[in-house]
Amino acid sequence: MTSISIVLAVGALLLFGGWAVAAGVATRSLTPVNAVLLSYVASLGIVGSYVLATRRPIVGSRVDVVFALLSGAFLAVGTISFYAGLTHGNMAIVSAIAALYFVIPAIVGVLYFDAALTPTNVVGLLLAVIAVVLVAS
Repeated sequence: MTSISIVLAVGALLLFGGWAVAAGVATRSLTPVNAVLLSYVASLGIVGSYVLATRRPIVGSRVDVVFALLSGAFLAVGTISFYAGLTHGNMAIVSAIAALYFVIPAIVGVLYFDAALTPTNVVGLLLAVIAVVLVAS
């Protein structure tokens, strides 16, 4: 039986892929900042509606709230950078390079959160980087 986490991850993969394509189209005539602003308006509308509909209050420690806000700041600046990259380059190359973001949490996880790094993990990370280099060339 398929784990719900795998189903949700595949959903995220498909939606993030659609996001990257839509962003590439949007930046044909919109500035990166305006395209991001409009996409965030849509995002806030959807997330806000979901939170209101499910009546989920914001609860958590101050530290976790600060990290959620910091996460949003990283996402906003990263998204502007991504959209700007789309205006100046090839969608496939910009998306492939940006998709390597998972390397950062893998490294941080090993250095600061005692995550295990097996030889298989290292090979997987290296192959991902090699794949992006091949796509970008």
